[in-house]
Amino acid sequence: MVLGAGLLRLFGNNPQAGWLQLLLDAFHFSTIERVETGGKVIPILLAFILPIGMTVILGEGILRVFSIYIQRRVNRKEWDLMVVKTFNNHTVICGVGEMGRQLLQRMVAEQPQMDMVLIDPHPGLLAELGLSNDHAIHFQGDMADVDMLERANIRSAKLVILTAGKDALNLEAAFKIQQINPEVTVWVRLHHSGLAELLDLSGKPQIHFFCPYQQAAEAIVDHIMERKIV
Repeated sequence: MVLGAGLLRLFGNNPQAGWLQLLLDAFHFSTIERVETGGKVIPILLAFILPIGMTVILGEGILRVFSIYIQRRVNRKEWDLMVVKTFNNHTVICGVGEMGRQLLQRMVAEQPQMDMVLIDPHPGLLAELGLSNDHAIHFQGDMADVDMLERANIRSAKLVILTAGKDALNLEAAFKIQQINPEVTVWVRLHHSGLAELLDLSGKPQIHFFCPYQQAAEAIVDHIMERKIV
């Protein structure tokens, strides 16, 4: 339509028309309606070309989406990318080991309809966890890779949980996520809290650190002491 408006500007029958009017004229050329062309060749050609061009472009897009949907089991990656782009305020879990799986199962039990994206190099993760592809998408790859984080639609996520077993990997991913989306809430598994100071992450109000061993020890000791008192 912009190209059509430009051609109308150069060759149209109303050289005094503004750009908005030219865009409107180009839009009418793209519909199946009789248009006044003033007998000039370029407007007449546009009246033929624009409807055909728009039909081809829209038709190709619709057919492509339909084809990907029909063959979504074969073109899994392409389909997953399309689905994740529709997610908003979803949860991203990076590093789905034993800790990540426990968190994931608990969150699914609390909110079964929650949309989530999992990033982990381990194949067949959804099948192992018994999750369907309706609300959970698994990207097999490196959680610290910027392209992988972009695929997970971090820009639209409301929560990211980093649960890899290596502090350095979790901190690297947290730093890159902070660069992509400074507003998203991030929970980082970290054994050595002093490492957070190295990347200036501890001062960020939306970034939280947790140590599963410390929290487990506190819960176990509390339980033991309660039993002893009783």
